[in-house]
Amino acid sequence: MIKNPSPSMLKRYLLSFFLVFILSGVMWLQSAFEAPHIPSSEEPTELYANQNGDDLTQLFAEAIGNAKKSIILVVYTLKDKEITSLLRKKSKEGIDVYVVCDANASPNARFYLGNEVHLVSRDGPGLMHQKILIIDKQKVWIGSANMTRESLELHGNLVMGMDSAELAEAISDKALSFNREGKAPIFDHLDFIIGGQEMEMWFLPDDRQAVKRLQKLLSSAKKTIQIAMFTWTHRNIAQSVIAAAQRGVKVEVVIDNNSAKGASSKIVELLKSNGIQVSLGPMNKLLHHKFLYIDHTILVNGSANWTANAFSKNDDCFVVLHDLTQHQQQTMDSLWNVIVRESMPLAAYEHK
Repeated sequence: MIKNPSPSMLKRYLLSFFLVFILSGVMWLQSAFEAPHIPSSEEPTELYANQNGDDLTQLFAEAIGNAKKSIILVVYTLKDKEITSLLRKKSKEGIDVYVVCDANASPNARFYLGNEVHLVSRDGPGLMHQKILIIDKQKVWIGSANMTRESLELHGNLVMGMDSAELAEAISDKALSFNREGKAPIFDHLDFIIGGQEMEMWFLPDDRQAVKRLQKLLSSAKKTIQIAMFTWTHRNIAQSVIAAAQRGVKVEVVIDNNSAKGASSKIVELLKSNGIQVSLGPMNKLLHHKFLYIDHTILVNGSANWTANAFSKNDDCFVVLHDLTQHQQQTMDSLWNVIVRESMPLAAYEHK
């Protein structure tokens, strides 16, 4: 260590520190304003998570702004002013804009969107709970994020982006079949190859085999199961998770803080009593995820919470993505680390 540095040395140190500070700021700004990568038809599915630093508002704004022919948005809550303004603007430009949303969760959708947008405010026996965006019948985004400022920026959410005309057509057919009263044709699950990866698209409540599919995936786990879930009340799925843990699979579960103390409390207690590690999400924001990550190779993600209504009444969906690429694994591993870091083990809450 240098004692009593000269004024010139201090000046050089301060200048060096200032330059490093400025360079770090420039690099941060570049990453903050870098346009999100939108995959081409030859590329695998892209994963976006706001907890990983992805700007979901920018992602959807960029996608909508680049639309040349058509936009289909199916979503539970539509309140974000930037997104609704863009949808309204694109419709005025002559782009075909079709929006399906939940009538109760998005009561002011018509006011925000204007009269040019084709709007279906769905009021069925269950929730219109899907979160899907389709651009130009080619690019598709599916995930857990609603179109609200809080959901896009604050709450934990994961979105999957794909480029597939075949998938876009299938989901468009489903979206365009919705009417206000809740009646729609039944769609079974569909299998696709996108960017060289196998992908399953499951529509709920249409395909009554959806729960069994999740149970089969859980039974296939060899080493690890990681679950981040907003609301979990489905006991059959919990029993499959417990069975995996009992055969030696490492199981980690994080559930939204408020939900864990309310709607999901019985499942939390069931998992805990069977020795499964359960953590609770942060208290100041929602853990809104609905994903299952198996052996770092299989990802299940979508709009469906693990509740009876999600599989029997709500308009919901989930995707199963197989053989995750190294980049996808890195994204999920990074996301899981953030989720764990922001959460607290259940035992810590109980000993407060």
